[in-house]
Amino acid sequence: MWCWRCLYLSFSLFCSITNKLLRRRVNSFYFRAWIGFENKPSNTQRADELMEAGPNAGPNAGAYAGSFSGSAEGTSSSEMRGEMRGEMRAPMPMQRVLQVHKSYLVTQDEQGVVIIDQHALHERVMFEYLLERVNDRGLESQRLLAPAVVEASPIAIERLGELKGLLTRLGLEAEAMGPTTVAVHAFPTFLFDRGVDEAEFVSGLLERASDERFIASAKAGGEEAMRDVLDMMACKAAVKAGDKLSDGELMELTRLRDSVERSSNCPHGRPTSVRLTIRELDKLFGRG
Repeated sequence: MWCWRCLYLSFSLFCSITNKLLRRRVNSFYFRAWIGFENKPSNTQRADELMEAGPNAGPNAGAYAGSFSGSAEGTSSSEMRGEMRGEMRAPMPMQRVLQVHKSYLVTQDEQGVVIIDQHALHERVMFEYLLERVNDRGLESQRLLAPAVVEASPIAIERLGELKGLLTRLGLEAEAMGPTTVAVHAFPTFLFDRGVDEAEFVSGLLERASDERFIASAKAGGEEAMRDVLDMMACKAAVKAGDKLSDGELMELTRLRDSVERSSNCPHGRPTSVRLTIRELDKLFGRG
């Protein structure tokens, strides 16, 4: 009996390591694909290309240049290039983004300087996307090569059946394996591709089984329990403080701030950004 159990645990460990290696291969590409990141040329590169192309720049060149410099009449080539690169004091949309200490993004808008918490903003982006997907058709699921074994309290084991409907919508499949263990057979593809550990996530989810309000909402198919778990997912899957982002990722994450609902706060309620207006900056530097 013990021999078979040891063999099973060894096989489970092998499959877990294999899953993590597979994640490592795809995860470096997945951040861009999941929220629409593309390898687009920067504003500066595009401006240089338009200036070099001259009359052959195409029908949209004027519109693109106008977004940087307004009217080009009476402007020299070097001045136009500088304006197209955003080297002007007039109000302008967000352009270049600086990552500070691999945690915060600094950029500008019409009002002043904007400082963004990269994790908080990406968490909000992830949450809104997941909420839309769940309400539409549920999350895609991926079966594991071998079940991930999770330690759980007896009360969590007892209430596992009451969570089945919620888990199914989330792309999770789990069942009691013993008096204090749960076997996870399927996991949301989204979390798998973002490198989230199955056992750690399910363990955190099962800890909420002791919350009567959470269980009541889950049994009734309520949104409160669903949002609670989606919040967990978004937090686990979002970029973290300390993650280095490419120029394209910085620009796209900043752009998404204007296109996602409730982007001013993360799902936990923390602000995703703060702004220093030009007037506040002038006052700080004694220009007032």
